[in-house]
Amino acid sequence: GVGKTTIARIVFNDPKVDIYFEVRIWICVSTWFDVDRLTREMLEGACGNRYDELRNLNKLQSNLKDELVSKRFLLVLDDMWEDDDKSQWDSMVAPLHNCAVKESIILVTTRKQSVAKLVDARDTINLKGLDDNAFSSFFSTCIFNDPNYGGNWRLRNIGQQIANKLKGNPLAAKTVTALLKEKVDERYWMKIRDSEEWKSQSGPNDIMPALRLSYDHMPFHLQRCFSYCAFFPE
Repeated sequence: GVGKTTIARIVFNDPKVDIYFEVRIWICVSTWFDVDRLTREMLEGACGNRYDELRNLNKLQSNLKDELVSKRFLLVLDDMWEDDDKSQWDSMVAPLHNCAVKESIILVTTRKQSVAKLVDARDTINLKGLDDNAFSSFFSTCIFNDPNYGGNWRLRNIGQQIANKLKGNPLAAKTVTALLKEKVDERYWMKIRDSEEWKSQSGPNDIMPALRLSYDHMPFHLQRCFSYCAFFPE
């Protein structure tokens, strides 16, 4: 929501980073923290081959260790949620400790401070939403390609009231402004502003009301497609 994955991607794809690290691996962890799956994906990312038929964790870890031994690597674990079972984490990173050179880095992105604690993070960077002025300009630019609402001051007032609900979150802004672009109309914007969905917002980082608004305004056939995507892993 605030850009954790985007910033990590920029770092991961930076040419200087590509040169510095002999191996770069990107894993989308999400809510399913499975040591076998993650180890297999790390191995496949390190060597470029598929290991679908290899089911033995010890063998997967041994192959991963052999692939990374004496190599400087960058491992990005994106969107990690698991914060309960440290033994799972220790099991996953065990082969990395045994083979990593000093300058290797494991970079974890997460929305939960408890995850940073579980992985014993040495350095943490807490991202916050955009400040009010920057967010207002960004919000307007997403709609009008202009930071001042194209000079439409009546829409600006309504738009600002909607923007204030999003707490500086860029993803929420992109989602809601996509709706507002459909009808640049005061009555329609007021309907979005006054939606009951906003009452379910649980905190400044909760973007679910914005996402639900987007889903609710989709045509039915697109809602069905969107729901079907839930069958597939990220």
